[in-house]
Order: sequence, then structure tokens, then C-alpha cells
Amino acid sequence: MLAFRLMIPGAFKEVYRKCGKDNCWCRDQPGHLLRRITWSEQGVSSSKAIPEQDVDWIENATRNYRAFRNKRREILELDKTLKALLDAHEKDVVKKSRLLRDYL
Repeated sequence: MLAFRLMIPGAFKEVYRKCGKDNCWCRDQPGHLLRRITWSEQGVSSSKAIPEQDVDWIENATRNYRAFRNKRREILELDKTLKALLDAHEKDVVKKSRLLRDYL
């Protein structure tokens, strides 16, 4: 996880949008290609256009962020499992230890 040196939160998408000009070729087509990243900070959504030369960079950065978050989620789940196992082990050892003395 520490190997990730490039991370950007958000979703990169290629979308098509019609410009609305009556004489534009996009009038009868899906529209103009737009490359955008969308993200949310403190409950506010933002979106920015991505220059063509940075498409590979932003795809890599957002992919790394998703991979990092997925690995982090896995670690937290393993931590919960480990805690439950340790709690059960502690309870079992204490129970068995108390059986060794009749005053406990």
C-alpha cells in the first residue's frame, strides 16, 4: 500500500455533450467528447476537464486511489476479525485459568 505514490480521489469519465449550436455536426450525433474527473469534498461535488495529454495520468491516479481504498477496507475487515479472535482467545484462557484454582 505504501508503494502508491500517485493518488487522486474521484471518478474519471469520458462523456459526450452537445454544444447546442444549430449548425454544429454534433446536432445529429452523440456530441463532443469531454474528459472529466468528478469528486466530492466535504459534501460538495466538483468536476474538472482533463487535458488530452493528462488522460493516462489521471486514469492511473484514480485507479491507484481506488486500489488503495480497497486494500485499506480489507485491512480494516481483517482487523475486526483479528480483534474478535483475540477477544475469544482471551476469554477462553481466562476461563480455563480460573478452573485451575477453586477460589477464582
